[in-house]
Amino acid sequence: MKAVNPRNARERLLKNKEDWKTALAVDQYWHDDNCICDLCNKEIKSRHMIDGLVRGTTYEFACMCAACHQAKGSGFGEGKGQLYTRLTNGQFLQTYGFTSYQLDEINEGNDDDDLW
Repeated sequence: MKAVNPRNARERLLKNKEDWKTALAVDQYWHDDNCICDLCNKEIKSRHMIDGLVRGTTYEFACMCAACHQAKGSGFGEGKGQLYTRLTNGQFLQTYGFTSYQLDEINEGNDDDDLW
């Protein structure tokens, strides 16, 4: 599995957040390969797409390009946003901002039930 190369400084910074070990275990893909940023209305052709909370709102989430997320996003993590990275096949794989539910799901195979 290979991601497209970063094209600018912002993409290189976001690349440093990517957690491929967890991403491959969670295996969460965005439902569409062609994404339009909900804030600037441009097609997202870059390495990253963010599904995130718009800063200053309580419940308004948007599909954002990296530039709009930097300007208007609320960060990453549960209730804030998920980072998706474009693969060379065009799909977006979630690579950061995993929820506690996702992390619990991948850790279920490591439970200690056999100790009781």
